[in-house]
Amino acid sequence: MKNIIYAVGCLVLISCISKKEGEVEEKIVNQHELDSLKRVECDSLLCEIKRIEADTFGPVNQIPRNFDECLVTLDTLVNSHIQEWIKCLPDGEFSSFVHFGFGMYLRNNWGLWGNSVLYQDLFKMGILHPDDMSSIILDSYQRKLKGEDIRLEEQLKYYQDYWKESGVNVDSVLAISK
Repeated sequence: MKNIIYAVGCLVLISCISKKEGEVEEKIVNQHELDSLKRVECDSLLCEIKRIEADTFGPVNQIPRNFDECLVTLDTLVNSHIQEWIKCLPDGEFSSFVHFGFGMYLRNNWGLWGNSVLYQDLFKMGILHPDDMSSIILDSYQRKLKGEDIRLEEQLKYYQDYWKESGVNVDSVLAISK
């Protein structure tokens, strides 16, 4: 068992160490190819996590009241093996990967379809749809684990622009809620 844990740890370190600019292998020509290689490494890590049965999330014991509490609460739901896998994935892929599983679990159990305090807080921030709420939470969590800026304003703008392009008058919807 110690060898397995050691192997997983080595795999994580090897696959997630970022190279300095200019050290990328000559065969790799673009970011898409780099991301593809990263996905293969992360998929291998996830297979090992599943094999040792460390691929589960903890139970929801309390609903966060605001966005910041979401990121803290996720630390209690996500074990260290899964955190390493999340850090390994290219930006934004964690939320896509878990959208219909863990993302749905959060939407349902954190009251994002209803009128929870958390829903109200996220809506006041300008996030209109529960799917968008969970995506922003999960993308922000991934960036937090990686030690990156979560770029919250950028994420809010992305989803608001999406709804505006779909014909939703976002400003009116937000004004009505105030």
